[in-house]
Amino acid sequence: MDFRQLEYFTAVARLRSFTRAAEELHVSQPTITTCIKNMEEELGIPLLVRDKRRVMLTYEGETFLVKARSVLEQFEQMIQETQELACSYDQVLNMGITPVTGSFLNVILYNGFFRENPDIRHQVLELGSLGIMEAIDSDEIDLGFLVIQEGMEERYDICRIQRGQLKALIHRENPLSSMERISLKHLAGERLIYLPPHSYIRSKLDEEFKRLEITPNVLAYPQQMITAFNLVENNAGVSFVLGDGYRPLVHIEHTAAIPLDPPILYETGFVWKKGKRISRAARRCIAYVQRQIKAIENS
Repeated sequence: MDFRQLEYFTAVARLRSFTRAAEELHVSQPTITTCIKNMEEELGIPLLVRDKRRVMLTYEGETFLVKARSVLEQFEQMIQETQELACSYDQVLNMGITPVTGSFLNVILYNGFFRENPDIRHQVLELGSLGIMEAIDSDEIDLGFLVIQEGMEERYDICRIQRGQLKALIHRENPLSSMERISLKHLAGERLIYLPPHSYIRSKLDEEFKRLEITPNVLAYPQQMITAFNLVENNAGVSFVLGDGYRPLVHIEHTAAIPLDPPILYETGFVWKKGKRISRAARRCIAYVQRQIKAIENS
C-alpha cells in the first residue's frame, strides 16, 4: 500500500465517483479502479460499494477513510515542515575564517555582505586552518575560508578565490623596505611579528626558515592580524601578509609590503564538506566575495 492509493481512495470517497476523481487527479479511471481494487485485496475487505449511479462506503470503508485522511494530512504536514526547515536553513551562514585571511575578508563581510543581506543569520568563527577543517568535519560549521592546502580536494569541495604570494610587511624606516624582493636570510636578525599557530602559511614559512637553517627571532605571535599590522606600523618588527589584502587596514605611507625571494605562493578559497548541500546564504556569500575580490584586483 502506498500514498498514491490512499490519495485515490479519499478522492473517490469524497466525490462519490471514480470518474470525477480521475478527472480531478488527472489520471485515467481504470488506473484509479485498479489501485483501489488492489488495496481492497491487500486489506482483505471491501471499502466501497459500487453501482451504476454512485459509489458508497462500506462500514469498514468509513473507518478506513478517517485513518487515511489522517495519514495524508500528517504526510502533507511533514512535507510543509521540511520545506520550512529548508527555507530557514537557506538563511543561515555558519562559517570559519583563519586569522590570516580574516584580516581583509571580515571587512568585505561586515561592511558589505551582511549589511546588504540583513535577513541572513550568521555565525563567523575565527579558527586556524586545522580548526576550520575539524569544524567542517564535525558539522559545527558549513563553510570555511582559508589557504588551500595540497590534497584538500579529496575531503572537501572547493571554490578557489585568489592566488598570490606572501609578502614581508616592513616599516618604511627599516632599510629593508627599499628592496624590491627580500629573502628570509635578510630577516635573520629582524624581530618578527609571526603568524598565529595552526596557520598553513606559517608552516610554509617554518619550512623555509628550517631549510635555510635560520631560527626566527620572534617578538610576538598575535592571534589577530590587525595587532600584527599595528606593531609593524609602530616599527616594532616585521610581519607577513597575503598579497595586498592588508592595504585597507594600515597606513600605507608607514609600511611597505615586499615579495619574498624565492616566492612563497598561496591560493585562498572557500571549502565545505564534499558532496554536502550548503545553504543559499553560503552560496550568496561565495558569489559576493568573488565579485568583491575581482573588483579589488581590477581597481
